[in-house]
Amino acid sequence: MNEFIEKNRRLLNFYYIAARTIGWFLLIVAAVVAVVKPLSGFEVDDQLRFHMIYRLCQQLAVSFVLLGLILLGLAQFVRYLYENDYKPGWILRHGNKVLYLYAAALIISPVSHYYFQMTVIRNVSAVSFLLFFLGAELPAVAKGLIFIGIARVLHRIVPIIEESKTLV
Repeated sequence: MNEFIEKNRRLLNFYYIAARTIGWFLLIVAAVVAVVKPLSGFEVDDQLRFHMIYRLCQQLAVSFVLLGLILLGLAQFVRYLYENDYKPGWILRHGNKVLYLYAAALIISPVSHYYFQMTVIRNVSAVSFLLFFLGAELPAVAKGLIFIGIARVLHRIVPIIEESKTLV
């Protein structure tokens, strides 16, 4: 592993910088959108306003905040690999929990969107539900399971790397 790291140190450094930059960018964009979007209001009824605010929060949490945290954790992991004296940061130490949260959010997001759609539209058939399940929820569950697997691997691999660094 040390040979691989030495051969690819520049590439790993590039990955570290790219992941860190994009992660912070996602977090900053989420903060800006969270402030600016509600200020650009328009007239809608209360139920639709609640739905729009809920969807905005959901989109920001899943697509920006959690993804940004995952990228910052990836950046910490890459830096942890190629620097001998670097200690894992908070995100890397708790990266498996962030990945579990992201997996849960991926799975819950389409369900909550469908629920709000049902309450607003109120005309949902069995075919509509089947199409929703096959088109939105099944891929979301698959993505969630992938991230749960990555979380399990991360939870087991960080202590192994820590131990290998102390032996060298």
